[in-house]
Amino acid sequence: MKHEHDYIKTSIWYKDEITDPNQIIAEFFSAAGLSDNRKIIHNLLLAANSTKMYNKDAPGDLLFHMRLFESLINAAYLINQEKRKSPLEIPNYGLFNPNLYRGWGKDTTDWDFLPRTLSLKEYKNPYVVFKRFFKFLSLEEWKRQLNDILEYALGKDTLFEAGVYIDSLSIYLHMTKLIEAAHLIDVREVYHIGGMIKDRMK
Repeated sequence: MKHEHDYIKTSIWYKDEITDPNQIIAEFFSAAGLSDNRKIIHNLLLAANSTKMYNKDAPGDLLFHMRLFESLINAAYLINQEKRKSPLEIPNYGLFNPNLYRGWGKDTTDWDFLPRTLSLKEYKNPYVVFKRFFKFLSLEEWKRQLNDILEYALGKDTLFEAGVYIDSLSIYLHMTKLIEAAHLIDVREVYHIGGMIKDRMK
């Protein structure tokens, strides 16, 4: 059985102990919204599979985002160990109630917050995504592959040229699902960040 602190032992960028995984999720989305995080993952994988280096942000900014991604993976790992289920029963006729998926933020629309990759089952119970995420790769494997992706995104060689095999499409899908599932949990279950009501943080 895995120790609960495996997420610290395998840390690459985020080395802090987590006392409240939901607060990690809230802080993740306070740094960058759902739409922005989807774009970062997309551009990161494109760069890792291209001879062109990642140029959407400064390298320091990308390292900051990698720290956030690892913090989210760590939080999901801890939550998954708890075998949580959604506290909400969502009827089919109420699927597009904005209260179920609409976050907050300046100059955003409902479209920016609508999940693109989740199945109906995952949308109703986003914790299913966490289980599937770690079934696809272990905690350590996720971090190792993300580290490889970062290395080749910031270099001129591609993953393929270096002989590093990564299923980029599956990585993109699972990471995007993770981000979207965490977003739904954040919207539905987390109402503050460090004691400050989120709607007042504008």
